[in-house]
Amino acid sequence: MNKSTEHEDLIDRYLTGMADEVDVEQLEALLKTDEELRQTFLAASRVDSHLREQAEQLTLVKKEISRPLKSHFAWINPGSAAGLLIGLFSASVVWAYVVPRGGEITRTSQEIVSEGFEDSDIELPTHLPVKANEWCGRLVSVTPKGGISAFEGKRMGRLTPKAGNRSESLSRIVDLHDYPDLESGYVRSLRVKGSFMAPFTGQNPGFHVRIVAFGQAPEDVRQAWTDRWNSDAMILQGVERKHLPEKDEQGNWHEVSASLEIPEGTRSIMVALGVWHLNPEMSVPDLYLDAVQVQLVDTCKPPAKPN
Repeated sequence: MNKSTEHEDLIDRYLTGMADEVDVEQLEALLKTDEELRQTFLAASRVDSHLREQAEQLTLVKKEISRPLKSHFAWINPGSAAGLLIGLFSASVVWAYVVPRGGEITRTSQEIVSEGFEDSDIELPTHLPVKANEWCGRLVSVTPKGGISAFEGKRMGRLTPKAGNRSESLSRIVDLHDYPDLESGYVRSLRVKGSFMAPFTGQNPGFHVRIVAFGQAPEDVRQAWTDRWNSDAMILQGVERKHLPEKDEQGNWHEVSASLEIPEGTRSIMVALGVWHLNPEMSVPDLYLDAVQVQLVDTCKPPAKPN
């Protein structure tokens, strides 16, 4: 990751409430000395403020694009690793955002799963999940070869797209009934990150992390996902982060992360990490995934300031 992208990712963590004290101190120091970063930060802040006031489709900075889905739900996807994570639902704006400016902030996190695909005997269902707490997808655990190194550990996951597919994902359902209720005064977010790598073979795949909240129980999520085109009641909220590496960066590991503030009424959350933009007319390269983490993050929401 180059320095510019690192700085923009730092801004992203700040605006989505995922920055810790070290991140905030680092950002403050950079903003004092880097005029270009100050302009980037101001632009990102203006966009976030505008989204708080208006629930309208809009064009975001940093080459962000919107791809409306059927019904009232839409994703807004950045075209690079930097950018804001915003989800639009119905006539309101929803976001994972806690302002770490002034006052005390209490944040606790609980690890749901940390996966490095170290199990050489891993066998996964290839369909969408039908129950919670299992990975599903066309993935096997492999030992690095040909000069490739795992992001961490000794093994990594290899995604093998089905013939003709333009994308492939590893997915999992989180059942919120498995975790304690949210304490009063807190907001709860789900944070997902993973590291991707695809050696250059003429293809130009991108990587994505997607988080989708459902009101249904885990065993009903698969059907709800299938029916989402016909009912705007199937999906409560969703967010997606996409990253399209430059050709000269292919063969490197790229960390992609996303976070979603969990809306009221959520029972199940589907997370998916995958590749897209594949050309089925060309041979598919080896696609690798490693160091996947899924966390629940509870943050004490600062009280609203009096008017």
